[in-house]
Amino acid sequence: MSDLTDAELRALPLGRLLLHAHRRAQAASLAKLQASGHAEIRLGHVPVITNLDPEGTRITDLAARAGMTRQMMGRLVKELEALDYVRSRPHATDQRAVVVSLTERGERFRDEAPAAMAAVDRDFAELLGSAELTRLREILLRISAS
Repeated sequence: MSDLTDAELRALPLGRLLLHAHRRAQAASLAKLQASGHAEIRLGHVPVITNLDPEGTRITDLAARAGMTRQMMGRLVKELEALDYVRSRPHATDQRAVVVSLTERGERFRDEAPAAMAAVDRDFAELLGSAELTRLREILLRISAS
């Protein structure tokens, strides 16, 4: 649920309302993943896991993909290493670079994420009804494509 009143939500500019809805969907997906055995994962950890290539990715590339500083990405990687979701190793040819890859636990989180997002979609379908959800998707597609 929102910490804003109905009147406050209605007064938001469209962009802020879309952002609020996006955050609500992210939080709901994360809550489902936390409930399924990933209680330590925070929303801030997700960009690390979702931006990793199968063979591993340099921290500088992860940071660029996530739109954050290398220092912040390095901090998130250390947190996820401590939780056994990722591992890091020196780059094979660039001694200054660190390559990050998923552990078995991290792969399990990544593999379970689509089911959590689908469950949130079902929750939204229950809230809105099938026809209204289809209409919302079409509207968001038009906005996204413009």
